[in-house]
Amino acid sequence: MYIRNLRKPSPNKNVFKFASTKVGNVIMCESTLEFNACFHNEYNDLIESYGSQPEGFKYEFMGKSLPYTPDTVVVYKDKRVKYHEYKYETETAEPLFRERFSAKRAACLKMGVQLILVTENQITKGLALNNFKLLHRYSGVYGIKNIQSEMLNFINKSGAINLVDVKSQFNLSIGEARSFLYSLLHKGLLKADLEDDDLSNNPTLWVTP
Repeated sequence: MYIRNLRKPSPNKNVFKFASTKVGNVIMCESTLEFNACFHNEYNDLIESYGSQPEGFKYEFMGKSLPYTPDTVVVYKDKRVKYHEYKYETETAEPLFRERFSAKRAACLKMGVQLILVTENQITKGLALNNFKLLHRYSGVYGIKNIQSEMLNFINKSGAINLVDVKSQFNLSIGEARSFLYSLLHKGLLKADLEDDDLSNNPTLWVTP
């Protein structure tokens, strides 16, 4: 077993930094795919924690013992642990890649951990990634202001309501309304359909049960 250190400077690798509120730390990523996947992990309610470049191990392939480090380790709230590997579709089409991945997955299963292949299309399809990125902009807003408490009460009584209706009720600009409401979304106090409703437009919001 071994651990790769992404924090160690290297002229041969680009490192992307993702500030995670869920983990309470900066997650280092080796690619834009890993970085974008962080947004999905950050806002997946089933995930308790996650981190990049977990402890590596050896797997057997074509008679050789080869080193492998998964891209991400994910710990779910039900205590299941999974490894993720992120790849572009063009890479996964190669027969050699599929054979290698099968060997890596078999080695993981021997350790009692499932290895999941996540492709670029799964990470970038639909509205989710853009919504997560927009929501993440409000991750540094701490505390709840009086007007946000009033908004929560109003939305709770309404059942479900569009952002523009909340904006009008509180006589705010669209920017102010988004700042207050998306901070509450990030904190998990409000909900929206992040898969199919566009946060940059006029999403429907409701209070978390």
